[in-house]
Amino acid sequence: MRTPRLILSVLCEVLALVGMARPAVAQCNWSGVGTATIVRALTFFDDGTGPALYAAGSFPRPGGGPAFNVARWDGTEWSPVGTGMESVGLFHQPPQVLALAVFDDGSGAALYAAGYFDTAGGVTANKIAKWDGVAWSPLGSGMNPDPPEIFPVSALTVFDDGTGPALYAGGSFIAAGGVVANNIAKWNGVGWSALGSGTNGSVGALTVFDDGTGAALYAGGGFTAAGGVEANYVAKWDGAEWSPLGGGVAGRPPALLPSVSALAVYDDGMGPALYVGGVFVTAGDVGALSIARWDGAQWSALGIGMSGYTDRATVIALTVHDDGTGASLYAGGNFLTAGGVTSNSVAKWDGTRWSPLGGGMSGGHPFFGPYVFALASFDDVTVPELNGLYAGGWFSAAGGVPADNIAKWSCTMPQPPTPR
Repeated sequence: MRTPRLILSVLCEVLALVGMARPAVAQCNWSGVGTATIVRALTFFDDGTGPALYAAGSFPRPGGGPAFNVARWDGTEWSPVGTGMESVGLFHQPPQVLALAVFDDGSGAALYAAGYFDTAGGVTANKIAKWDGVAWSPLGSGMNPDPPEIFPVSALTVFDDGTGPALYAGGSFIAAGGVVANNIAKWNGVGWSALGSGTNGSVGALTVFDDGTGAALYAGGGFTAAGGVEANYVAKWDGAEWSPLGGGVAGRPPALLPSVSALAVYDDGMGPALYVGGVFVTAGDVGALSIARWDGAQWSALGIGMSGYTDRATVIALTVHDDGTGASLYAGGNFLTAGGVTSNSVAKWDGTRWSPLGGGMSGGHPFFGPYVFALASFDDVTVPELNGLYAGGWFSAAGGVPADNIAKWSCTMPQPPTPR
């Protein structure tokens, strides 16, 4: 007859084996990264001293350091990026950096920043500039915004149209480097050029996607035509001409004016697709609240989408991140729920359903609540202190943890019990 102690030991081993058979659940939490006024853009860049997070927006001293509108976080501390950006002139508005991208123009990878500013590191740089790790420099004569008080450059990405990689800039401008370029332009490292006749409204998001016919540049924003072709708020540039994505997106007239603020490519298991976020209620003829999926031929919704603090729930940022359980799409913006689940301005889509990231964000705008303007993912085993999903925007806490406008969502997988 077995003793009670032996029976208990066997039972514990059985329970341990059962636990090992269950799928591991990631343990995730938010942490504050630093202090900034408003964060509009995030990206990662290695200036030769190791990869780091670069944050940009409208702030004087993120983390308490002497940086103006752009700063560097190495996982431990903040440091300035030169002397940052300034705006000048009699009626100038405070400088803001709205977009960041990494591009190699043939002289080595560099960080590019764009937005509303007139100088970078004390050098004249009209709304867009390059940081090579040592100094800021202009991109020709930069942009001529229209009107000047509107965000002139708010999106950057890199695309190869067959003539070599180039930096593409979108925003609200009429010329780039003296060349007529309505709201979107190409920088090849030497000069600016237009993309056909451009768009008839602002461009707020850019990305590259292959719908099966070859990689192309996709633009979203506040336009209804691209290259003279009707294209409701989102369009495709194949290097030679513009084309629409079905019927594009639409709002709820007359109250809801649609726009597209975010674009990302994600494979949900059915193949890569373009995900589009912004302020809209339909995509093509499909009901889609603030976010939709384009597979190259047709639109589809992501559950019931987002609901907001007002009728204008919006998705402003999209990125792909793997928290240890597989790659998922993450959305940030200004919304209360995602798929009917309380999410507070940031949520995860795994291809089937939405889920929150802890308690999401709090604080932010006194009437409309928190905003997430930017998301960036980092995953490199050689720099574990940086690993995680970063959110930047306008909020005072993330998951109940103090986080002044920049926060990190990090996950760890529990170690399985050691068999006895």
